[in-house]
Amino acid sequence: MPDVDLRHRIVSAAIEAFRRSDFHSVGPAEVAALADVTVEQLTDAYPVWELLVVAVMDRWDNGARRRLWHLAEEQGAAAYLRARLESGLADPALVRIRIATLSAASAPSHPAAGWFRTQYEHAFDDVTLALVRDVLAGREPRGTSPRHAAEQLVALYEGLQLQAMLRDDADLLTGWDRAVARMRAGWGAVALV
Repeated sequence: MPDVDLRHRIVSAAIEAFRRSDFHSVGPAEVAALADVTVEQLTDAYPVWELLVVAVMDRWDNGARRRLWHLAEEQGAAAYLRARLESGLADPALVRIRIATLSAASAPSHPAAGWFRTQYEHAFDDVTLALVRDVLAGREPRGTSPRHAAEQLVALYEGLQLQAMLRDDADLLTGWDRAVARMRAGWGAVALV
């Protein structure tokens, strides 16, 4: 089997393993079994576990970002992030692994910290750019600071996901809609000053 096909199979198996179990409990043996390869074949393809995690995040999380990006273009940053929240409700394992890798991104000694941090910065910059376009298109109030609005939207996006994972009574989408409406009112008030 060519390396590309083998790696594709291993990444697919790793995504399935992370869907079935907690991120921290999945290891090479579980992934190899699901991929129907030996642990040696897995480690030949991904000699460092973190390289496999990077490949998983590149396909899974970045794939979701690319698949939903048209909403940012058509409906704005808030609609795009709301769709990402809905996607997370449908696939909670992706949210769990995203949160785990955010922690890794903040640990300078983690082998993949640089990649995770760069991905986070790109995602934040995407939201900022979408908000620039939103202001220009009139979807958000003129005078809104796209950078500050991105800080608020991303903080809300991440915070509500974490609460939804930890609180049984959390209503993720209703909380999002309510908070975004209040933020927009604030952005509009600032724009008038």
